[in-house]
Amino acid sequence: MIPCSKLLRLTYNGGNMSLDWASLDKDLVDLIGWRVLAGDLQDYVNFRAVCHHWNASTVGPRGRGILDPRFHPRHWMMLPEGHGLYPGHPDLCGSLRFFNLSTGAFVRVHLPLLDDHAILDSIDGLLVLHRDHDTAVRLLHPFTGDVAELPPLASLLSWVEIPHYYNEESKRSGLMSVRASVTVGSTGRITAMLAFDLLHRVAYATAGDQRWTFFTWKIQPLIKPVAFQGKLYAMEFLGKAIQKVCIYQIDPPHLDAAGELSHLPFPVKIAECPMDKLLYILNFVECCSELLLVAYNGYSCSKLLVYRLADLVSGTIEPVRSIGTMPCLWMNAVFVSHSRLTRGVRTFHHCHLTLSFAYIVFQSVLLMNQLVLSSMT
Repeated sequence: MIPCSKLLRLTYNGGNMSLDWASLDKDLVDLIGWRVLAGDLQDYVNFRAVCHHWNASTVGPRGRGILDPRFHPRHWMMLPEGHGLYPGHPDLCGSLRFFNLSTGAFVRVHLPLLDDHAILDSIDGLLVLHRDHDTAVRLLHPFTGDVAELPPLASLLSWVEIPHYYNEESKRSGLMSVRASVTVGSTGRITAMLAFDLLHRVAYATAGDQRWTFFTWKIQPLIKPVAFQGKLYAMEFLGKAIQKVCIYQIDPPHLDAAGELSHLPFPVKIAECPMDKLLYILNFVECCSELLLVAYNGYSCSKLLVYRLADLVSGTIEPVRSIGTMPCLWMNAVFVSHSRLTRGVRTFHHCHLTLSFAYIVFQSVLLMNQLVLSSMT
């Protein structure tokens, strides 16, 4: 227990009693800081900026932004600029916008690495970068500048099957269509998985490795892979007589107490759905620490359905009627048609879900659909 006399000092100014918040005990400031950080990284940064004492009493995120998952900016989403201004476009002068999914706040961050890097993916606010000249993969914390080095994608070129890719450039293009997942062990060991939907393969590596390694198994076709809580989830369509959609969970490699590789898990089929329930799938999206599946039940795209993955796993194939308890929930659901985000003009679907409504914006045709979840209309 902290003695009451150390919690707060009272000061008198012109006969009026006031509270001297700068006199809070160091341990108490540190405890409050961790509570603030559990909400949002930006709030924690603002908390530390109140005064020198609070700054000195709390742990700075710089240098720990990747190694300590508590400092991951998981509420922040990289926001496309539109108008052909891809990340790294000269007109943006190395800056990139981020959007807070909880508060709706926008910030613009200067990222010099975008001059010679492409953005492959974003996980929990961290950016997965591809360095142009040597294909090195790097994990960047956009707010602290911390970088973790991962092996070059070129280390996988010799394992790409030739029948599907007729030259070196097309093989490299197949490696650029990727979704990533990152986990940080208790020892600070960073493990990443890359799901290549065009190759139907998943590769893994840890920070400091010299090369990526493919898992021996395949899911073919590997459809709509997504990262969620350190794991990958993906779908497989079983056509012809079976007519099912299978959902797989892909766990990262298991490490022992010393942080060394001990076991490579196989993907686990966690759910099956009849094909007629999910005729056209938009994507997985995350909301309120849950994974949702957004799909149409017909080719006309006139009826949008939202399913909880947890319900599908339990065998309940019923669309949800409401989402969460917050008055407004912005979903990290910008679906990009080309995974190399820093090159070319892109079209995307933008999904915005509130407590009772879902909005889908089709950027390429300037069309917006609204779904009332309670009535599914």
